[in-house]
Amino acid sequence: MKTKKTIILLTLRLTAIILLTIILFKPIFPKLLINEKVFNIKNKEFVILYTHSVNKGLVRDYYIIKDKNIILSKTRFASYGAGIPEPEETQKFTITDDYIEIDDINKKIDNLYLFVGTVANHRIEIDGEEIELKKLFKPQSNIKIEYKILSLFEYIKLKLDYWRNDEQRKPSYSHFNRRRNRRLYEQI
Repeated sequence: MKTKKTIILLTLRLTAIILLTIILFKPIFPKLLINEKVFNIKNKEFVILYTHSVNKGLVRDYYIIKDKNIILSKTRFASYGAGIPEPEETQKFTITDDYIEIDDINKKIDNLYLFVGTVANHRIEIDGEEIELKKLFKPQSNIKIEYKILSLFEYIKLKLDYWRNDEQRKPSYSHFNRRRNRRLYEQI
């Protein structure tokens, strides 16, 4: 009788461990990562916006997520300038009074890196929310944008790392070193 109870308890424990492992480590959360910052992405598309350095017009690069890959689907800009691509034969080219658009680009981007400019005012639009990248990252810094489906464990780890690093950047205002921290904060 005792061995039967022991076997049942061991089976229950093993089942609990397996379920907990599945819950913690099965990738289920689709997220857009910009360096170590995590963003929800419901529509599986985002837009990078910036001011062109030469013609000062707005450029919008449209990306979609397809089969876990980042795909450049189209670009829209005010006028041609340095670095603006010419359309290929398979791409749709549209000119209106407001913009020029190259559609059906469908280029897979293995590593999407972006240099946060000082003049370009880089922004990213995710699910209708526009985020100024210079408010999250130092100007003239290189950032990596990637799409991942995270497990609960990975998601919690990234959030904890971000909060820990964020707290290290902010001065503490404890009563022991208030004067020193005020000086540090004023320098930032």
